[in-house]
Amino acid sequence: MPRRLLSLLLAPTRLLLSLRSLLARGGLAVAAVASGAAFALWAVALLLRRGPGAALGRQRRHRHRDRDRDRAPAALRDPTCGEHRTLRLRSSGLRLHYVTRGPPDAPLMLLLHGFPQNWFCWRHLLREFGGRFRVVAPDLRGYGDSEKPPGRDSYRLELLLGDVRDLIEALGTPAAAPRCVLVGHDWGGLLAWEVASRHPRLVEKLVVMDAPHRAVMAAFTARHPSQLLRSCYMFLFQLPWLPELLLSLADFELVRWFMTSALTGIQDPARRLSEQELDAFLFGLSQPGGLSPPSTTTETSSGPRPSLGSRLSPGCPQGVPRCP
Repeated sequence: MPRRLLSLLLAPTRLLLSLRSLLARGGLAVAAVASGAAFALWAVALLLRRGPGAALGRQRRHRHRDRDRDRAPAALRDPTCGEHRTLRLRSSGLRLHYVTRGPPDAPLMLLLHGFPQNWFCWRHLLREFGGRFRVVAPDLRGYGDSEKPPGRDSYRLELLLGDVRDLIEALGTPAAAPRCVLVGHDWGGLLAWEVASRHPRLVEKLVVMDAPHRAVMAAFTARHPSQLLRSCYMFLFQLPWLPELLLSLADFELVRWFMTSALTGIQDPARRLSEQELDAFLFGLSQPGGLSPPSTTTETSSGPRPSLGSRLSPGCPQGVPRCP
């Protein structure tokens, strides 16, 4: 078949694909603006209720605790969680901070946190599995005590996946063919899905929490439009500078609400975060430039982030054994 004729026959398909891409980009832009407007209204209400001084000055309800932001909270220094170490990544040269607990020669269990968390969200699992595994909970690139390279391009999905691959290859067992039990939550769950799909040889077992696979997220959202409301903060991160401003208002009141409210936080009142535990997450965000890398990481994700309330549980990628 002549090449010109073949190109002519494919023209309608190419046009439809281009239109689909244009509609997707347009829909994302509209959703981002709508989400930004909704959160901006919340910010105006906060300013009217609290006043500019309290809303913009990051004043805490207990003024004497302001000094705590000058040094890491006691919860982040709890020795029962494990040993603090750093690793220079082979591919990028970045320094990642991680907390580890368990025998050095035990099978590796790698824990990937979500937004806006850090290694501390895995404190209970570090203690629980430290006797049988070498449990490692890193601060992902841009979070906590790990390095925070500047620029949006420093947080592309491919680079984040390379960080996880380097961690497994450096810390996994056996050294000749490193593997791990890979555990991810929220944004860390999305990374876990991608690592397991692209590098199945590195993943012995996969555990994902609150993070549907990107391949099924779009279809799930089409069948359950309420998911758009639960993921509205994902659209917010497509906008420049506004997410950092909104999240920092009134000493991170929006972050506090996401992490502690009855709607989006831990459902069991007896297990909700204490003020000290919440400070362990807010400390890194409160440092100069601490909010920009995490929000950039979320912005540059190539698929929609799941909500904390999602109940979708897709199957494991091909080549990865299921956990018992």
